Amino acid sequence: MTTDMMATTQNQNALKYWSPIAYTRFMLYITAYVLRTTVRHLFGRTPKGQKLLEGYTIQVLKLVMGTSVLNIAQSRKMMDVSNAVVHLRNGTFRQKSKDQWATKVKGSGWEGFWIPFKDQSSKEALKRDLQKNPTPADVGTDCDIIMFAIHGGGMVMGDALMFLGNYRAWMKELHTKYNIKAAFLSVEYSMSPEVPYPGALNECVAAYRHLLETQRVDPRRIVMCGDSAGGNLCLATALKIRDEYPHLGLPAGQVLFSPWVMCPQPLKDSPDDYISNRGGRTFMECYTQMLAKVQTSPYAAPIRAQTLAGMPRMLVFIGGIETLRPSIERFVEKATAEGVDLEVHLAEGRSHDYALIEEISGRKIVREADETVARFVASTRDRHIGLAV
Repeated sequence: MTTDMMATTQNQNALKYWSPIAYTRFMLYITAYVLRTTVRHLFGRTPKGQKLLEGYTIQVLKLVMGTSVLNIAQSRKMMDVSNAVVHLRNGTFRQKSKDQWATKVKGSGWEGFWIPFKDQSSKEALKRDLQKNPTPADVGTDCDIIMFAIHGGGMVMGDALMFLGNYRAWMKELHTKYNIKAAFLSVEYSMSPEVPYPGALNECVAAYRHLLETQRVDPRRIVMCGDSAGGNLCLATALKIRDEYPHLGLPAGQVLFSPWVMCPQPLKDSPDDYISNRGGRTFMECYTQMLAKVQTSPYAAPIRAQTLAGMPRMLVFIGGIETLRPSIERFVEKATAEGVDLEVHLAEGRSHDYALIEEISGRKIVREADETVARFVASTRDRHIGLAV
């Protein structure tokens, strides 16, 4: 059997639906992980400052993302549940509430959500803006900065509005502290194994080109942001634009949360992180189909780029105990050596995507990250186009 046929068979098997046996197995693993975390917490073996509930949440996420218990289809279902909990906390659980913030848009070869600027300085102003009905023609308008957002999920799960609460927080922070009106274009890329590489990358590039070529947006007004696999796509999209569409111009900056740079060295599992070697390998296999030419391409593995020279300035968040930390640090070293302007925030004792998820880090830490993002975006805007847009 060829490598392509094996990959296809694996992907088909990964799409089997949830079963009672799988559910029982999942619950047994949850029980074991909770007991293990409780014992480690009692004996002071968990990271300093981590609350017990945060440890429990990380262990549940480890089951969802690790692929050692669930297959891809089952992990997607559990991720949908996780996202629903977050939307419930943010007040966007109902579709109607999401529609007040985000408008479905699409273009040639891509689709996503346009999240226009909303004035959150008062209840009256927010209520007025929520009643507006933007159209696809409004993409890129009535704002100073456009955050080009690409969600994570290992290329196989998640959705374009999974971090809507964070986007709202950045929008408010930028407006109230820096008088900057920020809006978001969140790309809803097709997820492998149905659409492997370069499907997601092509869609992200198409969305970026739409902003510049159709909506006539100045690239200096764009800041990319992405977490984990979304960070991979942010970097790959910028590399693709730099190499193949230099006339378009790169975005002013990039905000990367625990970016998956697909380092060739094997991952070493962290007991307090929910990203595992096995899960990372499964996601990589789904995305690359085990093709050597893909796995070594800089557009799939940004750390393999011949040079990162000319890339936008970057804000990078790294969890001190996350499994991806060594690979991200190697990427940071490479980028710094090649002249990229980087601002790096390393949070000791924190796991993957800590700066985005209150359930694993606490509201205070995420709030501090929100302030850091807003400060970086404001300084990027001022550096490129000054105070007047």
